[in-house]
Amino acid sequence: MGACTNKVSYHVERGYGYREIKVTCGRTDPHGNRAICIKCRRNPKTMKDIENNEANAAADNAWLRSAGWGEM
Repeated sequence: MGACTNKVSYHVERGYGYREIKVTCGRTDPHGNRAICIKCRRNPKTMKDIENNEANAAADNAWLRSAGWGEM
């Protein structure tokens, strides 16, 4: 199965109103988090894969910080 191409909608402030931003599932949302569509959110295997990926990235970044190299 390939990567999810669903779009996730966000409403961000613009002037006195809001505008809609659409982000591809799995990409970074306007708030700096991972955008996850409803279909992926409802799939336990997909959510477990996302959690594992984020835990691995956090462990890598912790190791890099401890070596004095900063995050990647």
